Amino acid sequence: MSRSVVITGVGLVSACGTTADGHLASIDGAPTKPDRDVFTPHSVFRAAPVDFAETISSKSDRRQMEPWQLLGVTAAGFALESAGLAERDTREHLYLNVAANGGAREVDVDMEVLADLHGTADPEGALVGALSRKLRPSFLLGQLSNMLAGNIAIVLGVGGGARTFMGDEMAGIEAVADAVARIASGQSERVLVGGVQDAERSDLFLSLALGGLLSEGEVPPVLDPARTGQTPGSIAAFLVLESGEAAQARKAEAIAQLSPVTSAFGPGAVPACVQGLPSGDVSAILSAVSGVQPETLQVSEALQQAWPDAHMIATSDLAGHGGEAAFPFAIALSALMVQTKRAERAVSVGVYSDGAATAMLEAAR
Repeated sequence: MSRSVVITGVGLVSACGTTADGHLASIDGAPTKPDRDVFTPHSVFRAAPVDFAETISSKSDRRQMEPWQLLGVTAAGFALESAGLAERDTREHLYLNVAANGGAREVDVDMEVLADLHGTADPEGALVGALSRKLRPSFLLGQLSNMLAGNIAIVLGVGGGARTFMGDEMAGIEAVADAVARIASGQSERVLVGGVQDAERSDLFLSLALGGLLSEGEVPPVLDPARTGQTPGSIAAFLVLESGEAAQARKAEAIAQLSPVTSAFGPGAVPACVQGLPSGDVSAILSAVSGVQPETLQVSEALQQAWPDAHMIATSDLAGHGGEAAFPFAIALSALMVQTKRAERAVSVGVYSDGAATAMLEAAR
């Protein structure tokens, strides 16, 4: 059994704004600029200002959430509103897939541990000692990724089962792939799926800097061969996915139809993914490449070979690289392009350390 899967709701918060029109304006060329002062010499795309109280009315709920949870719950609320699921009773059996990291870390502790490791002849022993002396179980418990799913369930009344995916870019890919597969197979009728990254965090920049993954100073566009390194962005992107039959039954508008997600590992990942997609011309490619080399150049060249006439857009140029949110963000932008006839068929591309994933979007039939 394989059923059609359609997108009926899109919710976004990023540097492009909080509306579909704001993101489409960025796609059309309206500039978004990163903040170059907070993490000099690196840059960050900050999320546009948003009134969290519009979605999260309770002050106590807002106080107990960290920024990444506020962003995620708000974008999820926007997606539900976009899908016409405004009443809480319409969400009672809605399933939820969330891609999120572990929340903000205690940077002072991280710096103490790094200083201890740097100044000792026994770094392994110092690390073991830090685990027992400086890392508190209560602190770790407070950062569990599934807290976002819990807050979405409580604040927005999403009452179906929930799954949380961790693992950077791969988490966002798997969250979408799982949701599409469950609907296509008949296991679910409707899934709220998305990812979130709060990029305005010292611990994130520390982690990326240690891996040599950050860009510095003025940087060329992501698809420029001279580009090296990523510019992180605060992004929350959520989608309401439904079977075509479920959407028709409640007379919901289908923003776009979504193919199964294809993924592959290794140097030939993109060609392998392309072979798994429906055949036909593609007019737009929304690529979530980060700017880190050589992956960005390799993926971009493979995509150009597959669809030489397609307009390729690097989503990281619009709002920064979104980590767990990168692939859901690319899917959302592709859907908006199809809905507004900026593209007849669009391909969304996600990239992770040793592989890639793709999905095709077109007008619902």
